[in-house]
Amino acid sequence: MASDDLRYYETFFAIHDNKWDVNFGTFSNHHKLLTKEYINQGCLTTDYSAATDIHEFIYPHHIKKKYFIEGVIFGQITFAAQGDDSTVTDYRVTVCKIHEDNTKTELFTTGWKTVNDTLTWDATYSIGEEVVHAFWIDAWEKAALSEKERIYLKVETNCNNYTVLWHSNNATWEDIRIDIPFKL
Repeated sequence: MASDDLRYYETFFAIHDNKWDVNFGTFSNHHKLLTKEYINQGCLTTDYSAATDIHEFIYPHHIKKKYFIEGVIFGQITFAAQGDDSTVTDYRVTVCKIHEDNTKTELFTTGWKTVNDTLTWDATYSIGEEVVHAFWIDAWEKAALSEKERIYLKVETNCNNYTVLWHSNNATWEDIRIDIPFKL
């Protein structure tokens, strides 16, 4: 295997940190982040958000001055019922980039995946059923990124109002995880 064929995978976890603001391009006072490691569980974070929203988790740091995403991206996302029974009909996961001039570009996507999940809510114990979906994205048409760009993960869902997307800061249960192949 030639050295230009070598890739390394970087694992990212999605969290919502209430006290850390990201300001890059159109992301202003943004709190949804991709991290390489979970932060201390004592930090103030938000465990979940309404799945009916579009969720964008940005990695606010440089990877290299110039780099490429190429290979197979894979990961998982977690939905749950909150407050009543809920349904998830389909979802879409997209790896995107944003340039410092505010230009957003979708790089690779799962496309819309039909799941038709019905999740129950147990009112006695105030706990909702959860479902974890794995995803894979072919990223063989390599995408170039520069030092003026950042990657972010976008999660979109068609569901009812009682569905949440989990993104807790808890290493024992990975709510949103993505492994991205980089070619340097």
